[in-house]
Amino acid sequence: MKAWTGMLMVALAPLGTTGCGGNSSVPESAGAGELVAEGTVRQVGSAPTVTTRIETGDGPIVVVGPLASEIARAAGAVARVHGISPGDSGPKAIRAESYNLVSVDGMSPLVGVLELEDDRIVLRTEDGQRVELIGGSARMREATGSKVWVTTRDDGRSIVRWGILREQGQ
Repeated sequence: MKAWTGMLMVALAPLGTTGCGGNSSVPESAGAGELVAEGTVRQVGSAPTVTTRIETGDGPIVVVGPLASEIARAAGAVARVHGISPGDSGPKAIRAESYNLVSVDGMSPLVGVLELEDDRIVLRTEDGQRVELIGGSARMREATGSKVWVTTRDDGRSIVRWGILREQGQ
């Protein structure tokens, strides 16, 4: 497996996880042909040819596949994208099969689906953790059912920033 991160291109062991949450570790295992790219998410170009890239120390890696638009919504964040080679001989690319947000503005984000419970905003993470959030806006309440990232203060509940990765119903 190839990994593009920092200034090095290194081989990693095979993938052991496939989730799209925050705060995950580097994969422990991966099969042949699987790739990992870690760096800052960027959108490059103008409509209709906007490209999502992961900017690594080894240069840009183009992100393709169904998750590319979701990853694009995290522009500016540091992400670790797991996938496979798309098989063409064009620029370095990865067909995203999963991803993790490593940091947003230097903070580790929580990633999950927004829910309302008794008028409280709750984030349900992919591992089933339930986090009751403090300080959610009316817009956040309207985003119930959407997949989002959230950064919080040290208490793990008070919202600093948040963003939508995938709208409800998509």
